[in-house]
Amino acid sequence: MGRKRKLVVIPLLAAGIAGAGIAWAAWTSTGSGSGTAQSTTSANSVIAASVFAADLYPGAVKSVTVTISNPNAYPVIVNSISAGTAPLVNTSCVADTVTSDARATDATGLFQSDLATKTIAGLGSGTYTLVTRMTATAVDACKSQTFSLPLTATLSSNA
Repeated sequence: MGRKRKLVVIPLLAAGIAGAGIAWAAWTSTGSGSGTAQSTTSANSVIAASVFAADLYPGAVKSVTVTISNPNAYPVIVNSISAGTAPLVNTSCVADTVTSDARATDATGLFQSDLATKTIAGLGSGTYTLVTRMTATAVDACKSQTFSLPLTATLSSNA
């Protein structure tokens, strides 16, 4: 009986080794190909009057606050804001009666009115203060007028 046991154990041991060999020899494969991505395009920002320079008079230096929108999904910084010059208001109140100073160019971004923030979040807006001047030679026809100052801002992504 002892010999029969040995004969039964040997075929079982051989079958176990063969099964392990089959599992080890399973097929493997790799894959290759490519993914695609597409960039978006930028939308232009808008500069809007926020707080106007009230009570201008000949020779006055006041502040005007503008809001710059960011219609893009990514954050941006404002690198510069141009000087503004009011066009002709009426036949006697000539162009250039009211101007705003340019904000110096800064590649790292201009500070907003809070003097701490530079980045405008995606789909957000930032507020900037500009120095505004009325010439000392402004005539009576410039009284009680609203002056529009065309401005241009340069922005760059800050993602």
